[in-house]
Amino acid sequence: MKRALKWIARILGGLVVLLLIAGFAMYMIGGSKVGETYELPDVALNVSNDSAQVARGSHLAASIGCNDCHGDDLSGQEMFDAPPFRVVAPNLTPGGIGDQRTDAELERAIRHGVGPDGTSLIIMPAKAYHGLADEDVGALISYIRSVPAVENEPGTTKIKVMGRMLSAGPFDPASEVTTEASPTSRPPVGPTPEYGEYLYGTLCVYCHGDHAEGMEELPMPDAPPSPGLAAAGLWELDLFKETLRTGITPAGREMDQELMPARVLGNMTDEDMEALHAFFGTL
Repeated sequence: MKRALKWIARILGGLVVLLLIAGFAMYMIGGSKVGETYELPDVALNVSNDSAQVARGSHLAASIGCNDCHGDDLSGQEMFDAPPFRVVAPNLTPGGIGDQRTDAELERAIRHGVGPDGTSLIIMPAKAYHGLADEDVGALISYIRSVPAVENEPGTTKIKVMGRMLSAGPFDPASEVTTEASPTSRPPVGPTPEYGEYLYGTLCVYCHGDHAEGMEELPMPDAPPSPGLAAAGLWELDLFKETLRTGITPAGREMDQELMPARVLGNMTDEDMEALHAFFGTL
């Protein structure tokens, strides 16, 4: 009996050692993936205090979700703090990182998900904003430069020990990084299918696919498949607008406000919505 117990103890001890070795290996591999850097060229942008440009940037911030994470005043907030990660949307005003980032660094964060040190920003949904044209990302940065300083320190995003280990397997810290070039120009603003397709490519594409065909697997954990959007082009225009503003479909179904947030989509102008509707009508 004693001999059997000794063998069991040795086996259990060996398993513990193997688990520790495996955990250390995952920690090291995950750490190397978290620390991977990406080189991206600087893009020449028109950033100014022109009132029309700042107004365009303000509209974009409200209608594509910047304010939803960074706050109406862009002063930032903690998004969540869990064992693997602490995720923070930083303070973008001059009271935070606004005066610490160059235009090029902000552009790389917005459209490529890369921080000033070249590593992934982890949670920044750059694949949603990669389709923003130069003039619009320039307008967005112009707006960021224009907001008043707010003294708020929400902290920084942190990859904890468990997060580093997960990065060696199911979690890809570079899932939001894109190194492809973004568009240099966009169609004129107006209720046209061309402008609607551009708007689609700056946000909706993130969940509904390159051609609005829907997606089986979304970037958000546990999210259900997204539908194709051709049917939305057949809705009456007023019902389409009402759906975006209220989050309730013409059939009376309330959409998931985390996945289809009316608080964000409702900030689109009538012209934006008409353009999207026109684009969906071409599918």
